[in-house]
Amino acid sequence: MIMKRCPFLASLAVAIVGIAACTEPRAAAVATPAPVLAARLELSDSAPRAGDSLLVRLRLNGAAASKIVSFTGGLSYDSTMLRFVSETALADGATRVSNPAAGLIRAAGVNANGFADGVLAEYRFVVVNPQGVHRLSLGIDELHDQSRADASKTVVVRRAAGVIVP
Repeated sequence: MIMKRCPFLASLAVAIVGIAACTEPRAAAVATPAPVLAARLELSDSAPRAGDSLLVRLRLNGAAASKIVSFTGGLSYDSTMLRFVSETALADGATRVSNPAAGLIRAAGVNANGFADGVLAEYRFVVVNPQGVHRLSLGIDELHDQSRADASKTVVVRRAAGVIVP
């Protein structure tokens, strides 16, 4: 009786039954690759004082970290709170280049054997204001592994600092 009075409801019910009874195969969901790498900042001191020297490492962690052979990225910082001093020379056989500017250090590196310990770059700062350590931010633009595959889709970037350099 309700169906005779409301033809719209009848049409809606038929449409719902038709959709539910559809037997065509549905497309499989495309799986997003699980992150296998973590990029993070490591500090030589989590609570530096004004005037202290501070080392900041850009590091990859994860099972595939040692297979990464090239990267590009950047380290953002507040130049009123941290003063950039230099890039630290690392003895791991990698070739690195950094372009420091006020508030941003662009970096790139390559190592045909991979970055075995996961350290992509390391920089020295002088602390002007200790709050500057909370404004450090890491960005990874490109990562490539030994097979030349783009590994940037499998990295999670921990943008905030907080891990102490061992």
